[in-house]
Amino acid sequence: MDTALMHDLMQQPITWLTITLGAYLLGQTIYLRLNNASWLPPVLSGFVLVMFALWITQTPYAVYSEGGELLSFFLGPVVVGLSVPLFHHLHSMKRQMFIITLALSLGSLTTVATAVALTHYWVGIDIITNTMASKSVTTPVAVAITEQTQGIPALAAAFVMVTGIMGAAIIPPFLKLINLDTPQATGTALGTCAHAVGTSRAIELGQEQAAYSAMAMTLTASLHALVIPWLI
Repeated sequence: MDTALMHDLMQQPITWLTITLGAYLLGQTIYLRLNNASWLPPVLSGFVLVMFALWITQTPYAVYSEGGELLSFFLGPVVVGLSVPLFHHLHSMKRQMFIITLALSLGSLTTVATAVALTHYWVGIDIITNTMASKSVTTPVAVAITEQTQGIPALAAAFVMVTGIMGAAIIPPFLKLINLDTPQATGTALGTCAHAVGTSRAIELGQEQAAYSAMAMTLTASLHALVIPWLI
């Protein structure tokens, strides 16, 4: 293929949208072939494949983000769609609302405080510390929070992904180890600490886990959006 034509093709948003979707689908295939290996979710393998493609083609992030914005548009509706499993278990959640609210508040604020304190101690760069504060919410909310706290939105998205992957891989076996792996506890922990990636893992575990994870993810995002810009 002509070099100039190839270069022009790599500058098109639809090209990178297609590459991103293809990388995710390939990652999903790998994930299923590995019997749903929690340590290699599609978002991780897809991320590696897209990064490799960007490196090979020497495409700047600004070009890629034009296509990525098309995907970002659909993140909001996807989160709203998680209300379906939540609705089916809303009756039991109402009876546990005080405990759920307390657990979400303490859990989410503890993870933020710990991450911010460690980043400040080990890194000591304010802009990175501010960015780390939004690591435990979904990407659209994290980016919005980071813009308000003078952080780095692109870095916030990376922190969100790493947090989600680690949480989805660690939380279920850890709760099983300490004998706290009820559907409610597992779902709430995944949604609070691992946001969308954790919720996708909760969906695989069962409808009740998915419902509690969706609820926890939504409430955590709301809490962080209200509190973090005010604190930082």
